[in-house]
Amino acid sequence: MPPRRLLLCCSSALKQLDVHRIYATCRPENEASAKVMKRLGMKREGRIREHLFFKGQFHDSELYSILRHEFK
Repeated sequence: MPPRRLLLCCSSALKQLDVHRIYATCRPENEASAKVMKRLGMKREGRIREHLFFKGQFHDSELYSILRHEFK
């Protein structure tokens, strides 16, 4: 089960604020964040190459999203 507060935020955005899509990114090696997004029902859309510049280097990100009609 995803963290309750995160679930409530997504639910409010998608149902009450009429948001169509929510997306999030995480570093490819951050398996804990990816797991939370998957438990929310988000689907992995792909990798954004050299998306972030941090500590003198570019880093990739993984992109996850969920659409209103997919949210349960």
